[in-house]
Amino acid sequence: MDRLLNVAIIGCGNLMYHFVYDCMKRLPFRLAAVSHTDEAELNRFTDRYHVPKIYRDYKEMLHYEQLDAVICFPADVHSHYSMAKDCLLAQVHVFMERPPCFTRLQAQELLELQIRTQKYVMTRFNKRFTTAYMMAKELIEREEFGPVTMFLSKFQGSESASDELFLFNHVSHHIDLARYLLGEFKSVHVDKIKVNEHMVGFNISFIANSGAIGVIQSGSLQKIEYPMERVEITGIGSNVIVDNIRSVEYNRPAPKRDGFQLEKLADGGDTLLWNPNHGNMSNYSYYGFEQQMFHFITSILNGVAPMPHMGDTIHTIEQLELIHSLIQEES
Repeated sequence: MDRLLNVAIIGCGNLMYHFVYDCMKRLPFRLAAVSHTDEAELNRFTDRYHVPKIYRDYKEMLHYEQLDAVICFPADVHSHYSMAKDCLLAQVHVFMERPPCFTRLQAQELLELQIRTQKYVMTRFNKRFTTAYMMAKELIEREEFGPVTMFLSKFQGSESASDELFLFNHVSHHIDLARYLLGEFKSVHVDKIKVNEHMVGFNISFIANSGAIGVIQSGSLQKIEYPMERVEITGIGSNVIVDNIRSVEYNRPAPKRDGFQLEKLADGGDTLLWNPNHGNMSNYSYYGFEQQMFHFITSILNGVAPMPHMGDTIHTIEQLELIHSLIQEES
C-alpha cells in the first residue's frame, strides 16, 4: 500500500510504551505527533521512538496538525468520551481505548457525531480480532456446528479501583465478545459477590435473541498472574473451547471405536486443536492488537467503515449500563 495514514497518538503511558506501539510497526501509517500530560512518560516514549512533534495539550495538537486519525490511550478512563468527541469535531477518525464512554446518552452523542462528520470511533475491543476467537467464530458458523445453544465465559483479574471501573474496563470485553459471537441480548440477570471495595465478582446470565443462553463470570478476585479467561460455546453435539486465548479446541462427533483394530484420526470427526507456534518468531502477539489496528488503518485508507464503530459499540455500552444499574439496585 503506497499511501500512509497520518496518525497522532494521545497517551504514551505504560501500555503504549511497552506494547501497543510495537504492535504498529508494520502498519501503513506515519506518526505525525504525540500528546501526553505526564512529562516523564512523554520523555520516556520520545527517547525510545522518533516523534516529529510533541504536545502537552491534545486539543492544541488537533488544531495544528493535519491528521487522518488519532490513536487514544489516555491515562484517565473518564476522559475517553470528551476526547473522542473532540477528535470527531476536529474531523479525524478515532481508535479509542475501552470504554469509549460510560452511558448510552454519551454513546448516542458520539454516534450522531460520527454520522454527521463521517469520521469513525473504533473501540479497542480486541477480543474480536484475537486469533483464537476469530477461529471460534468461524467454527460456530459452520453448518455442521448447528445453532449455538449455550455460552460460558470466565474472566478474572486483580483488585480494581471500583465495581464500575472493573465492569467497564474488563467485563466490557466479554460482553462485547458474547455479542460478536452470539448476537444481541434480549434479557440479562446479574448476581454479585463483594469481598471489599476493590474485590468483587459478577455472575451475568443472559438470553440472546437467537435463543442461546449464556453466563459470563467475571471478577477482581484473582491474581492477574494466573490464567485469566476461558470461553466455551456449545452447539448441537459439538462445542468449541478457547482456553486463556492460547488454544482452540473443537470437539465434534467422532466415530465410535471398540479398540480392537488399528485406528486412524477421523478427518472432520475427531477433536481439532490449535495453539500458537511460539517457535515461529513472527513478532505477532495473537492478542488482537495488531489485527485490529491493521483493520482500523486500512479501512480508513480504503474509505470503508472500520468495525466495531459506534453504531455497533453503542449496544455494548447499553448492556454495560443496564448491568451497572442492576448491580446498584442490589447494593
